[in-house]
Amino acid sequence: MRVSIFRDADGRTDVEARPEPALEPMPDWQGLPLTGVRWQRILWNESIDIQLVEIAAGGHFVMHSSPAVAFCQVVRGSGQLGLPGGASITYRGPELYIFLPNSRHDWHDITEDTLLAVCLVAQP
Repeated sequence: MRVSIFRDADGRTDVEARPEPALEPMPDWQGLPLTGVRWQRILWNESIDIQLVEIAAGGHFVMHSSPAVAFCQVVRGSGQLGLPGGASITYRGPELYIFLPNSRHDWHDITEDTLLAVCLVAQP
């Protein structure tokens, strides 16, 4: 997926078009092992953190949460979004999930390679 970043440059809009980012393996999250997860941080500062996260079929991303608001677009793929207590929601991209601060969830039983476009927005 090509990523284009638009910026104001003295009253004109410049665009930086990047070819598909090279995703890097993400072996763990806060010391907990992940399976089949790769990612690339696209843009970040003190307010936002924009990432692409890919979970391969058969992969798993552990139960986690963030103090930020997480805008999570399932670009493609399918599997289960897990909630505390064992509840699951079947997803099939494209879908949009918005996780408010500290909303715990996981990604499991991935049946199709899944690409997530994630934007974490820090809370004041």
